[in-house]
Amino acid sequence: MFNTTRMGKHKKYLAWLLVFLQFLLIGLIVITSPLIALKLWVMCCMLAGIALGLYSIYTIRIGNFNITPHVKPYGKMVAHGPYRLLRHPMYTAILLTIWPMVAGHFSSLRLGFAILLTIVLIIKFHIEEGYLKRAFRPYLEYTKTTYKLIPYIW
Repeated sequence: MFNTTRMGKHKKYLAWLLVFLQFLLIGLIVITSPLIALKLWVMCCMLAGIALGLYSIYTIRIGNFNITPHVKPYGKMVAHGPYRLLRHPMYTAILLTIWPMVAGHFSSLRLGFAILLTIVLIIKFHIEEGYLKRAFRPYLEYTKTTYKLIPYIW
């Protein structure tokens, strides 16, 4: 017989593992960055990423925000602000902040961290999209008119 409780625990642990890896990799990239000697274009991209992240959190509201890919009980689907164009603008904000930091002060190790972070975020948003499709009936239609991470590309 199929044990759904056990399966649910595995998904919960996977979600928290992905969150842990996300923050670990962001931290590794940040602490290996020369934060005072950044190039102007890197600082501009970082500021754009931080602005997008803050705008996304403001739009979704703290009560609806969840660090894991799970949908909060009584959560609401948001399709305005940055979510009008992107389904995962907070992940885009992270990538827009991190990749220029790596490119502006390149090392193979930092490149590896950025690639792993990108993979973690892609896995995380695929899991999140599954939850969102089950939680919100209009979400499937919303996916047909928005991009996942990169406007007008993907």
